[in-house]
Amino acid sequence: MKTYVYNFIGLLVCCGLIVLLCGTTVVHAAYDPTIDSPLEQNIDVFVKQFRRKGPLASTDRTSFVVYDLSRGKKLVSINEDTPRMAASLIKNFVMLAYFHEVKHGRLRHTDKNKYHLKKMIQASSNVSTNYFIRLIGGPYTVNRRLKANYPYFKQTKIIEYIPTNGRTYRNKTSAHDLNRFFVQLWHENLPHSKKMKYYFELPNGDYIYKKTRIPSSVKVYNKTGTVYGLIGDSGIIVMRDPNGKLRPYVFTGLIEDRSKPYGRRRISFGAWVNQRANVLRKVSEKAYGYIYKSYGGRW
Repeated sequence: MKTYVYNFIGLLVCCGLIVLLCGTTVVHAAYDPTIDSPLEQNIDVFVKQFRRKGPLASTDRTSFVVYDLSRGKKLVSINEDTPRMAASLIKNFVMLAYFHEVKHGRLRHTDKNKYHLKKMIQASSNVSTNYFIRLIGGPYTVNRRLKANYPYFKQTKIIEYIPTNGRTYRNKTSAHDLNRFFVQLWHENLPHSKKMKYYFELPNGDYIYKKTRIPSSVKVYNKTGTVYGLIGDSGIIVMRDPNGKLRPYVFTGLIEDRSKPYGRRRISFGAWVNQRANVLRKVSEKAYGYIYKSYGGRW
């Protein structure tokens, strides 16, 4: 009888060890080895704090990507493939379609077009954006050009002109596509990349650098997108490490609330934007600090 009991207990112990080992294997397999999980987890926890304490609502959805260009390494990937309202972030892809046409000789880079490019990117002019969409042949043609020549922008769709009131909800993009755009731009794999960089570097409003602790010595190439229901920013931040070497990285952050465009406005547009812009700035600071420390700096 004792022998039977001992054997039974031994079997239970072995089964327990197997369960524990299997459990450990499953947990480790859940981590993507290509992602630097500490920063990703830090941002995830940070955003959850904003949900519990405010200002993020239960209806807010977020996407973040951080990509270290020096190392060619993605550090953060949170909901990056989820399509979001593009708002003014669609202007990146309108400019890409325009320079694609210039490269292939179907359009000329005239002084008038230079004027509208500056207005579209620096001042986020909707009138200038619609000017280029018409120049290329309309939303369908712009979208077709992008899909045919840049198929890696998988979630980006240009469906409509930007309405007079600026409330554009049908055009779509994703954190993945925005990150890929700026990675390709930095490596000058897009048509007339140097010209595009010029426009993105012009002083403008942003949610990833101004009003943050990030030093004024950095260089920023970015574009924001804002509509009641989506606030986002994506761009390249070029820092210097403690040895003075350039260390560029791409930061993309999107906050979307699909209940806002057609619901009753409980707070003003300005207040809604400012609350979420502050979240993007805080997350951007975390990304900067993490990357700077990874190159031996103190933050």
